[in-house]
Amino acid sequence: MAFKTRRLAMVPGLAAACAVAALVACEQRREALRLADLSSTERLYVERFVTLERARAVALADPDRGDAILDSLSRAWGDSALEWTLNTLPRQPRRVAAVFNLLGRVLAAEADSLVQSPLPRRLRAPLPEPPL
Repeated sequence: MAFKTRRLAMVPGLAAACAVAALVACEQRREALRLADLSSTERLYVERFVTLERARAVALADPDRGDAILDSLSRAWGDSALEWTLNTLPRQPRRVAAVFNLLGRVLAAEADSLVQSPLPRRLRAPLPEPPL
């Protein structure tokens, strides 16, 4: 009988946890960004990240060509590219989370082409608009 009582005592806690999880999911869905919602610096951050992932995919498929592309990107973006890029991110934690959520969705939309078609010409392909 004590086991049943303990199990029933957990029900309100589980219901509260489910309610909180549902609210968080709704909040994230409401804040889901599209590419058009990005500022120019946020878009540049996403574009550079995706370009780097495309270049890394080329480097895995064709190491000589990939190394040349990565070296070229390094020269084009300069020594301070990482610091500059990180400084362009927004300062609001929710906005940063929303930008990274969008980046994750863009990379998920790119997954097939990164694996099946790692070609240098894909470096300049437009970013895919991922589903919300």
